[in-house]
Amino acid sequence: MVKTHPDSRFSLYSLEQIRDSAAIILQIEQTESTFTDSKRPVYLCEIVPAACYNRNSIAERLTDEIIKINTENRRLRGKIERLEKALT
Repeated sequence: MVKTHPDSRFSLYSLEQIRDSAAIILQIEQTESTFTDSKRPVYLCEIVPAACYNRNSIAERLTDEIIKINTENRRLRGKIERLEKALT
């Protein structure tokens, strides 16, 4: 499981804890373990507090990253074109 939010953390939850959680659960992965006191299955969850989770800020951050990568790609394509012209 890969961390997908800068403010998230990983935690072990039962199904009841997942259902009753006030936090935003981004990912859930079943484990082969159980809680020893109740023999309930354990799930590895990536969670983020509701106050820290803002879809708009995530979208803005991803948009900025895409723009940065596209700008770098344009710069590299220009460099490739200049080098190809120099070779011919």
